[in-house]
Amino acid sequence: MTIRKARRSDFRAMAEVSAAAFMNEELHGELMHPYRKEYPEDFILFFERKLLSHWYDPKHHFLVGLDKLSGKVIAVAMWERQGASTDSFTSWSNYLNYNNIMREVVSYRSYVSSYIWPNRAADPTKTYILQESFPLFSNHWSGSRQQNWYLSTLATHPDFQGQGIGKELVKWGIDEADKENVCASVISSDGNEGFYGQSGFIEVGRANVGRLKENGIKGGAIMFRDTDKSRSTIAAAIDHNNSGAFTPSDESHLMDAPQCA
Repeated sequence: MTIRKARRSDFRAMAEVSAAAFMNEELHGELMHPYRKEYPEDFILFFERKLLSHWYDPKHHFLVGLDKLSGKVIAVAMWERQGASTDSFTSWSNYLNYNNIMREVVSYRSYVSSYIWPNRAADPTKTYILQESFPLFSNHWSGSRQQNWYLSTLATHPDFQGQGIGKELVKWGIDEADKENVCASVISSDGNEGFYGQSGFIEVGRANVGRLKENGIKGGAIMFRDTDKSRSTIAAAIDHNNSGAFTPSDESHLMDAPQCA
């Protein structure tokens, strides 16, 4: 298995892998796209549009995992550098930047395309359920955790899961976060908390609130991987707590809300 930066020509394969990986997932699959099996092409197109909507954003970084034998795309990751100020329209030169122009073009084309060819696999009342719920838990990405690398998407084709390619895609973002001495973060789907825990992520809150909770979504662990300095501080605090230097409430605060240094 090998990984590399994605190319525009990879989009179709990336979308197909994502659709296969999320086919039976509770949020993007079952809740948002109850008719995905009747309209599989629409389900694939959903992911293709999603990828394209972020392609020209310099804060987003796309990776693919390749099968060594066939060279085919078998896994996808999209990391977002959050908190950076590289994308503000502060001058005409920035406004006229090619990527910014293309983002506007893609956004308009996507809007028109979705109007002319609506997503038949989706429940239109659930299309933006995650975005609508975000204000209820967005506080976790504030303060010292505002600057972070966020794993927006991770998908491995079911035929290749369990072979380590997902861990390599996660490690890429962790390495980038470590270079900058900032956090890495992710919202885990149901059952994958242990997978991210193996890479040092710790649950600090829940995203399955509001309408997500009302619709029975079980996943949604908000997980952060702290900087080395922050992890050392937490470990030292736990050692002191074990010796009786801290009260139980102090331990609860430290474990529930780790901070980035």
